[in-house]
Amino acid sequence: MAHRGFGLEVFCCIALLGWGCGGVPPGTDEPPSATQVEMQLQEAVEEESTEDARGHGHTPPGASVELRQLQAFPTSITHDRDGNRVLLASFAGTVDFGGGPVSVPGGGGGFALVGYKPHGAFKWARAFAGSASSLIGPAIDRKRNLALVVEKSFQGAIDFGGGPISAARFIVGLDPSGGFRWVRPIAGQGFFQPYQIVASRSGDITISGVYNGVVDFGQGPLASALDTAFIAQYSADGTPRWSHIFPDVKGSEATGLAVDDDGTVYLGGTFTTAFNGDGSYYGDFFLMRFTPRGTRVWSRRVLGPLGNVRRLAMHGNRVALTGFFREPFSFAGKTVTPSDGRDAFVATYSTSGAESWGWGFATDGRSIDMSPKGEVVVVGEYVDGDSIVGVPLPPVPPSASPWSLFAASFESSNGRLRWARGFPSTGIWVSDVSIGKQGVSRVVGYFWGDTDFGDGPVMPGSSPGFVLGLAR
Repeated sequence: MAHRGFGLEVFCCIALLGWGCGGVPPGTDEPPSATQVEMQLQEAVEEESTEDARGHGHTPPGASVELRQLQAFPTSITHDRDGNRVLLASFAGTVDFGGGPVSVPGGGGGFALVGYKPHGAFKWARAFAGSASSLIGPAIDRKRNLALVVEKSFQGAIDFGGGPISAARFIVGLDPSGGFRWVRPIAGQGFFQPYQIVASRSGDITISGVYNGVVDFGQGPLASALDTAFIAQYSADGTPRWSHIFPDVKGSEATGLAVDDDGTVYLGGTFTTAFNGDGSYYGDFFLMRFTPRGTRVWSRRVLGPLGNVRRLAMHGNRVALTGFFREPFSFAGKTVTPSDGRDAFVATYSTSGAESWGWGFATDGRSIDMSPKGEVVVVGEYVDGDSIVGVPLPPVPPSASPWSLFAASFESSNGRLRWARGFPSTGIWVSDVSIGKQGVSRVVGYFWGDTDFGDGPVMPGSSPGFVLGLAR
């Protein structure tokens, strides 16, 4: 089997909150309470103050504007439509995520979902006992409900608040503060690795990944003797809607997933063409588009890169992929060539499936996001001597681990580099990136060596996790 690889005047109050002269928020029947007004006003003032502190027009694009260290290991970060963020992290014992001590029930190892306001203030945290071999998400819908997809074949039951869940793999729905709503088991036997989960405006939940053996997403068993990519969608309450698998000659996997405002789904991944001696695999890249009802509209395949797609992002009329590649490939009328045997890449398509632009740079693209303002942000690792579209990255200090963190922003329409930043480290792992409502890119991961996040070397100590904010 291949190894598969988040005090003002009343007038100012009304202006900031966007209400009419009657003081009643649109869509409500009753005026807000004094407490609600105070809370919303404080959030607006704090957010505006945070933006002022960043110095619009003064802070260089891509500069560090936030660094939060955690005694945990962040794996993902997700922003909702209002700019609130939810962090997923594994940890042991007790940790302060910003709102006081949070402990794993019963002690030992576990994981937490943590909510923050747009300006970074702590909102809530939920801790869960147990170790999941795969815990992917959260996806956030328009009502701020959350969903996770979990694979725990060799672990004990996990209790998300509705009682222990014994199923080996399942989707769990949570409320906006992490409280239990529902669970949907995924039946089957054999290898099962989820990679992505997204939620549409209507609340439909889509997952993607790879399996080998038998899997049943709720509409009948699907069998495959090879590692095979899958996509499956459920309604907002976990009811199965549709699913597809994509067997290929040597296998496939679906690592990238995105959904647009009308529910159209984009799926990205890799068709395997070669295996390494250590069990790793490489291949061609693919991108597919599906209607909200699950009908495939088109499919595209990039031949010859001998790499892996890691993530996908979309906004407006662009879809972007990132990952790494080892061999030159043709894209959008030019040849993309690795500089030193292995490069990160970004490749974008129009939503109609036309190739738009692509670049190769640095060493490995780990995650990607796109903003409503038309920017693509890619994060990953680089090694000494790497550059991004002609911009040299800072030298990497000698260490046993050669990788350091890079972040780069491109115009989604034409691929023009907006900014590129390198953060030298003697040991770091990049997990995810998400762009907030105000345009700040937040990168999460963990580090075990001295790392320069923009203001000089930082030692991890007992707080190896980080959330790094980068200016638009």
